Amino acid sequence: MVSSPLFSHHLRRSAFAFAALLLATSTGAHAFSGGIATTSFPLPAQGCNFCHNGGTAPAVTLECADCGGGPPAVLPLSTHEFVFTVFETGLQDHAGLNASAVLGTLATGGVFAAGTQAVVGTGGRSEITHTTPKAASGGFTEFSFLWTAPAAPGVAVLSAWGNAVDGDGSTAGDAASNATLNVDVIGDVPTATPTSTPSPEADTPTPTPSPTAMCPAAVDAGCIGGFASGMLMVREDKPGKEKLVARLSKGPALAQTDLGNPLALEQGGTGTAYALCLYDDGGDLAGDLLVDRAGDICDERPCWRPVGRAPNDPKGPGRGYRYKDAALVADGVRMIRYKGGDAGKSKASVSAKGAGLPGGIPAALQSATQVTVQLRSSDGVCLSVDLGDIKAQEAAVFKAR
Repeated sequence: MVSSPLFSHHLRRSAFAFAALLLATSTGAHAFSGGIATTSFPLPAQGCNFCHNGGTAPAVTLECADCGGGPPAVLPLSTHEFVFTVFETGLQDHAGLNASAVLGTLATGGVFAAGTQAVVGTGGRSEITHTTPKAASGGFTEFSFLWTAPAAPGVAVLSAWGNAVDGDGSTAGDAASNATLNVDVIGDVPTATPTSTPSPEADTPTPTPSPTAMCPAAVDAGCIGGFASGMLMVREDKPGKEKLVARLSKGPALAQTDLGNPLALEQGGTGTAYALCLYDDGGDLAGDLLVDRAGDICDERPCWRPVGRAPNDPKGPGRGYRYKDAALVADGVRMIRYKGGDAGKSKASVSAKGAGLPGGIPAALQSATQVTVQLRSSDGVCLSVDLGDIKAQEAAVFKAR
């Protein structure tokens, strides 16, 4: 049978329309709402825009959070936090990402790591992507990840695609933009300092004092008082199971930032460190604990988090901060809580445990008739309460209210 030219023309048009429909259906079916690797970019130069279209390309930024400002320059094998921001545009109020690097190694982590995951990308390298489209807050969506520099000096290029989507489940009405960042890897690979073995005749080494110790030798009379109650409990009677709990309760009216800001810089933090300072009835320092971990990560999450919102949140500040570290890295401190509020509502507490807890505190307070508990920030502000009701007073146990 011989087809007419008109019939052949319609047949070709029908076949083209069917192919286009199939492509559109296939594209919609493969929208990567649960994350994407560069191996799924048919045209790497287009990134997410190979499938997503019809929207407005968003503004995006890629920055190193802890490289000290300016063009990032890092040491070989050092690990740093990077923040990728996708700015909301119109109805495109959710975002996804893909971050990749040919040199170095990517891993999940950082302040805005929630909703991210590591996937295997081009060349078997680790890449970072979303787990589900992440909603914008304050007009933008922030993602964070960690990058470890390669061993050899050179220039490493980090690349991140940010896809701003309208969240309707289709690939229409979306668009993506790409940001790259050159990181200079300079210097030699750090080498470990060899540890010498002390001779049998060597004396017991003297502990090296902390270079950032913050507690003055004498009680600070200028601290903020007005706390109606408090508590201090220290136990050293079971080696390896040492405990300390200190509380200041029912204090004066305080705001979130009255005791500084230990959050990461991206959250408006100022790098505040904290110390718990304990003084005997003569005003002499009997013991101290130091936590200088602003912006650090504890168990894949920020050590410090806001109580409520961060101070720079567009909706307004929160009430305080909370520190949590199950590894007890800083003087055995497991938890710090600071919460502001109206008069009679503010409070603060510190808990620590384990062999890392500085020893000798009960012994230093064994004859004290009063103990002063002060929580001090590196910004020079401190909270204070005097406790005169001694409940236990032994060489290894002290309790007071």
